[in-house]
Amino acid sequence: MSCPKTKLISAYLDNEVGLGEKAEFEAHVQGCNRCSQSLEELRSLRAAFSTKQRHQAPYGFATRVMARTRELEKRQIPWHVPLIMRFAEAAVLLVVITVGILAGRVVTSASSATNTPTIVSSLSLDMFDATPPGSLGGAYLAMTEARNEK
Repeated sequence: MSCPKTKLISAYLDNEVGLGEKAEFEAHVQGCNRCSQSLEELRSLRAAFSTKQRHQAPYGFATRVMARTRELEKRQIPWHVPLIMRFAEAAVLLVVITVGILAGRVVTSASSATNTPTIVSSLSLDMFDATPPGSLGGAYLAMTEARNEK
């Protein structure tokens, strides 16, 4: 389970919290094992890095990095390429929709040419029996109809 106060640890160590927040966080750390463990880990990590020597970047490093950055900026994609890509996506979508419509027309015209029932009539439930023969409902209807005939 994570504690929402762990995000304050770095700000606490950098003295970026107010006095009230600092006292509140210190009281919280006393009772929260997760925060106290995270605080100690971060303190030891800072101590390890603070004892290490600082190294200077090689001469001209910043100049080379900035030159490379400018070179990469020049190679950016022209403004019209994303626009062309959007139009290409729209064109492909329209082609797919058109092919679907044409295929649907071919299928429906082929089925109507063979004198099959129309789609609306094929969706009708009239072709089904109300109660299938041999079912419990069919037996019940047969008994009630026989009683009504007498």
